[in-house]
Amino acid sequence: MVKQRGYTLLEVTVMMSVFGALLAIFFVLTAEMRKWEKRLPINYMRHPQVAAMMMRMRRDVLDASVVGTGPYKPTFGTFELGPKVLILDTVLPNGTIQTVVWDLTEPSVVRRHAYTGPMKTDTWVARGMPPGFMSTTKITAVEFDDRPYGVRITASDKDGKIAIDQILQPRAHD
Repeated sequence: MVKQRGYTLLEVTVMMSVFGALLAIFFVLTAEMRKWEKRLPINYMRHPQVAAMMMRMRRDVLDASVVGTGPYKPTFGTFELGPKVLILDTVLPNGTIQTVVWDLTEPSVVRRHAYTGPMKTDTWVARGMPPGFMSTTKITAVEFDDRPYGVRITASDKDGKIAIDQILQPRAHD
């Protein structure tokens, strides 16, 4: 007679109770996460186009030339500095100056135009921005007493809660 192998009723009961406890913990954590997700505003930075725009704009502001009255120009070509348009001079790695124009005037589209002298050298476009993002996004120049000029970027979600509020400042160039 061969002895049959298997689990005892007690072993199966303990295993099922441990599995049930893990399942209950997972359910509670998921419910808690969903509750917090509903309470917090939209995280625009999780949107790939918004993150790409913010990274590129941050790089441009960091590389901005702070010679004279600051890196911001009131006009360039057909562009005029305002809450939806940022015009600044950036220093390229080879030391030349490039004028960069950030244009957020078109709904759901962000355009970055780069000019070396009067010639356009590059255009970057981000399409498909989140609904409502472009209408609430504002770019303003910020002045500090003991620091270089900065750029403040703000955006709100559909309920008017602040979703982005960042101040970017140029770094010192040699």
